[in-house]
Amino acid sequence: MINILQVLLLVGILTGCGAMNAIPLPESPTAVQQLLMAQAVERSLHGENTRSILLTSGDTVSLDISGLHVEDGLTVAQGFFKGAIGGWLGESGLKIVLDPAKAKYRIHILVQGLGVEQRSSLFGLPPIQSALLPIALPEIAIYASQKLSGYTRFRLDIYETETGQFVRSTPWFQGSTYFNEYTILFFFDFEFTDLIAPF
Repeated sequence: MINILQVLLLVGILTGCGAMNAIPLPESPTAVQQLLMAQAVERSLHGENTRSILLTSGDTVSLDISGLHVEDGLTVAQGFFKGAIGGWLGESGLKIVLDPAKAKYRIHILVQGLGVEQRSSLFGLPPIQSALLPIALPEIAIYASQKLSGYTRFRLDIYETETGQFVRSTPWFQGSTYFNEYTILFFFDFEFTDLIAPF
């Protein structure tokens, strides 16, 4: 009898194994997902391959942005982009003005992507909810992982405000971050991340 139960448990565990990729993210990003996106942007601005924008210290610039999904005005992500890039330009000695007519240059932020990819895998038995009996079995994970990766890619296009003349484009800024959680033998949990924050 014990051997039959062991075989059934093993079959159940093996049939519960699986890997799922690109799990849909929640409507509202979690704190970790927000940190992944924000620090991906910051890393892209302060990375080893970042070059100077080649404008003179003291020049006035205005910022606008496109490339992210917008339904009603400026999204939170766009507001963060403008703030982060404005701060980076300010460190270079440029002055950010809100009125585009008062700026010598207009910098258009063209965003190709900002987001989080989520992947998970499980070797074990997934949670089971009985349709006939009012009982449920929790997840039994011999090995489980959930991996989150934050990515961004954008560039800056510079125009003279008075004439609308195109001046130059920067190379693409790119950044990525990760936050991985693992479970081994049911309840041993640990994490690996390159985020700059205590967890």
